[in-house]
Amino acid sequence: MPGRKGRIQLWDLGSGLELEKLRGYLEETFGGHGLACPPPTQLFPPERAVHFVKGLMPLRITHPGRPNLAGRRYSRKELNAVARVLKGGASAEDLKGASFSGIALQNSIGARMGPDRFRDISIVLTSVLPCTWERNEGRYHPRPLLCGYPSLLSTTGAVEGPAKPRGYHVARMMGLSEDEARRKYSGHFLVHDDPRLLEVAKGLAAQAVFYSLTGEPFCERETCRLFNAQWQEQLVKAQVEYGKICGSHFSRIRKG
Repeated sequence: MPGRKGRIQLWDLGSGLELEKLRGYLEETFGGHGLACPPPTQLFPPERAVHFVKGLMPLRITHPGRPNLAGRRYSRKELNAVARVLKGGASAEDLKGASFSGIALQNSIGARMGPDRFRDISIVLTSVLPCTWERNEGRYHPRPLLCGYPSLLSTTGAVEGPAKPRGYHVARMMGLSEDEARRKYSGHFLVHDDPRLLEVAKGLAAQAVFYSLTGEPFCERETCRLFNAQWQEQLVKAQVEYGKICGSHFSRIRKG
């Protein structure tokens, strides 16, 4: 359904992002579409919050190398951890149990939006980790962005999805501890609570908007915010070091 002209809706489900700064960027860049930030309670009122989280639990991934999902086997502790992730301020331990089938999560949240998700450009911001099953690799792969209706933008996905520098992996193979390798390549990749995540989110949100408008969210230029980075260094370069939409795509915005 590309080509829509509806307003942009940002739904923040515990992303930890500075929502007003992200909103300001999108208004400046795509001002002709209008923008709203509905409260999460429109998706699940407080009295239904636990029911909402329970509905998501069967969609969790229990092992990255197995296509089967968790089903209805979960503990109260796991349920509470996912609830904290959706509210924001989750711990690193909470995030470990918040990996989901991205497509199933997308459909579940979208069903609660009703017809608005097809009329507007809806983007869900979250620290939940959406993954897609890669048959050729035989495993789930984390995604920073899953375009669709709605699009899912994951801060955890931005950290876990694109690959760390090759040198980092070589250092680990040579015996460096994880902490030592992280210090050696500090700045070359994102970490949780990284202040650069806001700039990265701006580019990912722009990709989601372009997907809804044109069906083509990506650009081949590595210096454009729409570049589909496969490596952390590419992500940092496009979103932080350059941080702009290329002239070709920017002119498409101005043409409407």
